[in-house]
Amino acid sequence: MVDSRDLARLVVRLLRDDRPGAFHAVGPAEPTTLGGLIAACAEVAGSEIEIVPVPPESAPPPFFPLVRAEPLWPGQQRDPARARAAGLPATPLAVTAADVLAWDRARGEPPLGHGFTPEDEARVLAETDRSAR
Repeated sequence: MVDSRDLARLVVRLLRDDRPGAFHAVGPAEPTTLGGLIAACAEVAGSEIEIVPVPPESAPPPFFPLVRAEPLWPGQQRDPARARAAGLPATPLAVTAADVLAWDRARGEPPLGHGFTPEDEARVLAETDRSAR
C-alpha cells in the first residue's frame, strides 16, 4: 500500500528527471500487517476496536484483499529502496488514514458500500466462536 499522493510525487519527479526504469513504489516506510492497518485507522478515527483473528476462508476475497496466503508471502514482498532513492516520499500511515477519513467525511455522500455489513461480521464472529470450542 502506498499513499497515492506519494506515488504521484514520484511519478512527476521521474518524468521531470527523464528517469526510466522500474520502481517498486510501495509503502508505508515501516511495514505493517492488516491488523496494524486496522488499528491505525481505528486510532485516527477515535474508535476502540478488538481485532479478532478469523480463518481467511471465513470471508470471500472481495472483503479482505490484503489477507495474505502464507506460502505466497515472500514472493509478494517488494523493496522500495530504488523508489525511495529516486524521491518517493513516505507519508506516515496515520497521516494517510487521517486524510482519507477527512476526505470521506467531507464528500457529503452516503458511506462507501464496501466491506462487511454488521450482519456479515456477526455471522463470521459466531462461526469463529463455534469452531474455537
